[in-house]
Amino acid sequence: MRLVNMIYFSRPRLNAFFPEHPPRLLPTVKVGVNLEVASVEMGSPAARSPTDAELHRLRQVRQQIKRHASYFYAPDLRTGDWIYFDLRMGWSTSHEDGDLPDLDDVLLFFGSMPSEHTHSRAPVDLMLCGSTEHLLKKTATAGRMGSGTGWLHSLILKINHSDKGGETGIPPDLDQHALTVCSANRREVVARWVFDVIARHHAPIHRARVQGLARVDLSFDDRTTFPRLVVATPLYVQDASRKSTSWITRLRLHRDLCRRYGQSIWKWSPDLAPHDRNRYYVPPE
Repeated sequence: MRLVNMIYFSRPRLNAFFPEHPPRLLPTVKVGVNLEVASVEMGSPAARSPTDAELHRLRQVRQQIKRHASYFYAPDLRTGDWIYFDLRMGWSTSHEDGDLPDLDDVLLFFGSMPSEHTHSRAPVDLMLCGSTEHLLKKTATAGRMGSGTGWLHSLILKINHSDKGGETGIPPDLDQHALTVCSANRREVVARWVFDVIARHHAPIHRARVQGLARVDLSFDDRTTFPRLVVATPLYVQDASRKSTSWITRLRLHRDLCRRYGQSIWKWSPDLAPHDRNRYYVPPE
């Protein structure tokens, strides 16, 4: 499929494939807006749409990756594997647990593939984690990630920092030694909790069929308790169709969410803290 209607595009991750041409970083203005506050922050121009030259390079990289990439629901995925996804997902910005920041700094995509399409007895959930620096479309916030999720928030930012430095290896936080260190909250439980919370707290209007490529961070397969969950960092995410989601489709999504969580179709709305309601992340032009 053509590279069109980008939702997320990681310029640093693309540039890591071409180390002989390091990106030139220039200061720009990044703006986050909610109903009450407009905040301004200095940053790199990563949130701008890809140029024709970058799309050409992305096609080259995509052709190279897809030779050995697996579908995200493939069995026995390991950290560092490249995966291809094409499914209906929601996406939302978030921030670390604590005080409300001026600007959300992480972006989470979430979606599920039913068991009848995964050739297994259980569905497979996919959560893509990236930086809001690479978000190209306005979206609503899902609020704070929650207590005890600091390691995941930190991991997302560390991977983004490594991409900017052209480092393509597995981050130390994901090597076998780091993963065997005991912690108060098991990583698979925290990742599952974040996935379930953001899926429950996000509105249907910010959901659509998307596709793209991502690199696996972690794959949790505890089917006795939860569906399998794959956590990955995307290279890019795009709309799978140029057609916008119709109001009928959004109504069906809303109905399905209400049924899933046992809520009234007339009263249900995303369960957010008061200061996060109707708050949006607006990427720079």
